[in-house]
Amino acid sequence: MKKPILWVVATLVVLAGCGGEAAGPEPLASEGSRFGGAFADVEAYPVFASSEVVVGKNRFLVGLLDSNDAPIGSASIDMHIRFFDLSVSETDPVFERDMEFIETIPGERGLYKTHATFDNAGRWGAEVSVEGKGLDETVNASFDVAEEGTTPELGAKPPASRTPTADDVKNLSQISTDPDPDPSFYEMSIHEALAANEPFVVAFSTPKFCTSQVCGPTLDVVKRASRGHDDVTFIHVEIYKNLDDPSNLVPVKAVREWGLPSEPWVFVVDAAGRVVAKYEGTVSEAELKRDLAKL
Repeated sequence: MKKPILWVVATLVVLAGCGGEAAGPEPLASEGSRFGGAFADVEAYPVFASSEVVVGKNRFLVGLLDSNDAPIGSASIDMHIRFFDLSVSETDPVFERDMEFIETIPGERGLYKTHATFDNAGRWGAEVSVEGKGLDETVNASFDVAEEGTTPELGAKPPASRTPTADDVKNLSQISTDPDPDPSFYEMSIHEALAANEPFVVAFSTPKFCTSQVCGPTLDVVKRASRGHDDVTFIHVEIYKNLDDPSNLVPVKAVREWGLPSEPWVFVVDAAGRVVAKYEGTVSEAELKRDLAKL
C-alpha cells in the first residue's frame, strides 16, 4: 500500500486535485468563539490548504468548497479575508487581504492565495467573504500559526541532498513518473547544484502517485518557466522510490531531509545557496518567472 508523505494533510489541496468528499474542517477556536463553530447553513466555506503556516511571511493558500464539500474555487468568485489574532481580539482584525485565484489543474480547479505575515504563534481567526456566481457569503474559521516550519526557511541554506540523476539509472522512468520528462531536469543532483554555486530550482513532485493530483500540472509549470533560463539549473526530485512497485512506495531520503509535510513543493535557490522562494501545492508561471528574473 502506498505510504503517503502527507504527514500533515492539507485537505483542500487534495480536494482541489481529485474532487473527493470531505466532512469539512473541525473548529479550532475555543467553544463559544465566533471562530469556533462548525459550518452550517452556508453555500460555501473555506479550507486552509497551507500545511505550513508560521510566524513571519507566508504564502497563504485557501480553497473554497460548496455545501456538498465539492471544490468550487473560480476566477469568477472573489475572496477577501480579515485576519484576527485570537489571543488579542475577536473583533479587531490585525490585517486583511484580497485573495488571488490561481489554477491548480488548468480549466478545472484552483486555490486562492495571498501573502500573509503573522507576528505571533497560536490560534488565529479568519473572516472569509466570497462573492460571485450567485454567492454572497461571509463565514468564520480558525487555524494555527506555528513558531517555525519543517521546510527550509527563506534565506537559509537547504540540505545538500544527494538526489539521483540520469547517470545513476538506465532509464529516467526509474527516477521519475513524469510521462514526458525533460532530460535536463535529471542532469544534476541537489548536492551538485549547491556545490556549483549557481542558482537552481527544485521541484519535489510525483506526477503518477500524487495525493493532491496537482504534481503533474505544477511540474509542467516549472518546465515551461525554465525555457530561456539556461543560466539556472532545474531539478525534478521524484517523491518516492520503488516506482516499479506501487504497493511498496517509500519517500526518498530528500523528502525527510527537506522536511516536506505535503506534495508538491517548489524551491528557488540563489547562487549563494540560499532559499529565496518556496511554493507548496502549486505555483503560477508568473510567480516563478518573477523569482527567476531576480536571480
